[in-house]
Amino acid sequence: MPRKNSSRRSGGKQARERLLARLPDLREILRGSLVTRYRRCGREGCHCAVEGDPGHGPAYYLMVTVGAGKTLQIYVPKEHKAEVESWVKNFQRVRQTLEGISTVNRDLLKEGKLFTRG
Repeated sequence: MPRKNSSRRSGGKQARERLLARLPDLREILRGSLVTRYRRCGREGCHCAVEGDPGHGPAYYLMVTVGAGKTLQIYVPKEHKAEVESWVKNFQRVRQTLEGISTVNRDLLKEGKLFTRG
């Protein structure tokens, strides 16, 4: 029976270790959203002036809110679009994983097991 009790006691910590193992490389994260933009140049006779034409593009930008009412737009070259998308997804995975770890730690704290070994 002690084995069952010890496995129950370390279950939360094992869950935390599983969450940690899922973290991506933390050097490869970007917070923000990757947006695709098309624009109109304003020249008469250009294809973008025709109704229904999407305009010039696509052009890709990383959009990041950095303060109240302040957003950064960073141009992303087409050849780096897939990598930037991956790094943005990595950030989302890190955020979700941290929420999961925090939940496990709160449960362990409630049980009085957060600061015990094992």
